[in-house]
Amino acid sequence: MPASLPNQDPYSFSAFEMSPQRRFQVSLLTLASLMGIGTAVYHFVEQYTWLDSFYLTVATLATVGYGDVSPKTPAGRIFTAGFILVSITVVGAAVQALIQGEILSTFSRRRMFKDISQLSDHFIVCGAGRVGITLIKEMERTGAEFVIIERDEQTAERLLSQGYLTLNGDASEEDILLGAQIDKARGIVCCTPSDADNVYITLTARGLNGDLYIVARATTESAIEKLKKAGADKVVSPTIIGSHIMAQVLLRPAVGDFIELTAMTDTMDLVIEQVELAENSPLVGKFIRDCGIRSELNAIIVAIKRGTSSSLFNPPGDTVLQSGDILVVIGNREALESLESTANPSRTKTSRKPRR
Repeated sequence: MPASLPNQDPYSFSAFEMSPQRRFQVSLLTLASLMGIGTAVYHFVEQYTWLDSFYLTVATLATVGYGDVSPKTPAGRIFTAGFILVSITVVGAAVQALIQGEILSTFSRRRMFKDISQLSDHFIVCGAGRVGITLIKEMERTGAEFVIIERDEQTAERLLSQGYLTLNGDASEEDILLGAQIDKARGIVCCTPSDADNVYITLTARGLNGDLYIVARATTESAIEKLKKAGADKVVSPTIIGSHIMAQVLLRPAVGDFIELTAMTDTMDLVIEQVELAENSPLVGKFIRDCGIRSELNAIIVAIKRGTSSSLFNPPGDTVLQSGDILVVIGNREALESLESTANPSRTKTSRKPRR
């Protein structure tokens, strides 16, 4: 089960159901509106001064009724009777929302920490900014298990309310990473907006788990080497990659169209995936031209990574597939899911481990 299922989480709220925090805010706003309405009515109907009108409104809302100032006219008394009923309802809703919000928050946090403590072979996402949110959505789409570490308290609370396993804190601190079960994690991505923070997170993460696969974001070109020296296995610079794609689109439109086609995973069915061949896969020992990947699944093997050697791009048809080969394949989702089940009969899609 993915680590984040907002649509199925009992503590998340749909667009047509207010959260307790939202209901409390609406109740307070309604209460303030009632005070304004009551003050105005008592001033113009009962002819009290603004101060006495405000005093009578507060006494009525609090159901105190000292008796020194009270409505005298029939219209004022009728209004006060309805005003008391409405105010009791609003105050009760505010108190209920406040108590419910505190209870849900307590239980939600306890459940979250319990769920995180049970994670294993998962991913850790450090930073939930624009890059981080896009990454989170992609990981959720593929069914990967992950936990988020976010420094900003409001952002962390929002993610938590949406059902994501989220820790609020500095990802460069050992206690926070240990709380995210980094010793049992498969990989971590450092995608905060600060290169310095990403370097510190990488250094700390590498020190806590030497086998961890680390992907780091670099905002500037000078940070790439620093992140690699800090222990990052892969460094990605959205700025550099984006500039390269823009140049391709401008100078080589056909190439740019292909890059855009394979990158639009939300709207297109064409994706690029990596598939590792297990020992018991029926594809092992076959020539590429005879394996049926192209003829039966209509998928294309773009490259093969074999062990620690460099990738073999556009492998010829007489290449023999071997156990442990990582195939970089392009095709539609259905075809690649079928290939995954054939290549890894005993594995699920989320059990693949990245190779350095």
